[in-house]
Amino acid sequence: SLNMASLTPRPSNGFLFAGVGLAIGEGFLSLYSGIDLTALFLTTVFLFLLDKVIVNGTIVEGFTKIVAPEYSRKVIRHEAGHFLIAYLLGCPVEGCVLSAWKAMKDERFAAGVTAATSFFDKKLSEQINGKKPLTRDSIDRYSAIVMGGIAAEASQFGFADGGAGDEQALIQFLSSISPGTKNAQTWNGDGIRNQARWGALQAVLMLRHYSSSYDALVDALERGSNLGECIFAIESAAKEAGLTPLEE
Repeated sequence: SLNMASLTPRPSNGFLFAGVGLAIGEGFLSLYSGIDLTALFLTTVFLFLLDKVIVNGTIVEGFTKIVAPEYSRKVIRHEAGHFLIAYLLGCPVEGCVLSAWKAMKDERFAAGVTAATSFFDKKLSEQINGKKPLTRDSIDRYSAIVMGGIAAEASQFGFADGGAGDEQALIQFLSSISPGTKNAQTWNGDGIRNQARWGALQAVLMLRHYSSSYDALVDALERGSNLGECIFAIESAAKEAGLTPLEE
């Protein structure tokens, strides 16, 4: 079973382990080669910044995956959570990237993104653009999708390392909502926290119910499948488990 602490993202240890490993390596290199440790440190910082600016942190990410192999598994399962919840709720997935290099080459994702899933919610888009009033259904749908990555990680590993950015996205979204009527809800701190918990719990329930589709999607992502192949994997697994239709 999962408690609320499990659904609260904590700082990822992957980059910490990578940093520790690098520091130890520099120490040994300095000891046996005679190279000044300060010079090594400054060079590392420079190369780190260069890596971040030029190739979106690809080199550091690759080193992290070597030092902490679990990092890749968590990224895939996290993004699979977003992917599946969006698909189940009728929001087409436009892209899913699992590495800094692929994110850099995909213009749909902002600079600095290392893994992400892009989806399109037509109803929410129309409501945000003022064509229609913003509904609670759209808020709830967005909440479940955004919290889907945290829910997936927590379900698979008992806790979530990633997802701080997802939480921040939900906070910004809810905070930007202006009440349209006198009785409309104002999103304060407690309301936002409760909505985040609700979204995460709904995502957990959906992931459990469609666990066969989730497992098939994870397998497809691990094999580098494209969007069409991922959706086929979801649908095929659901049909085999007798879970159609996927949405009401």
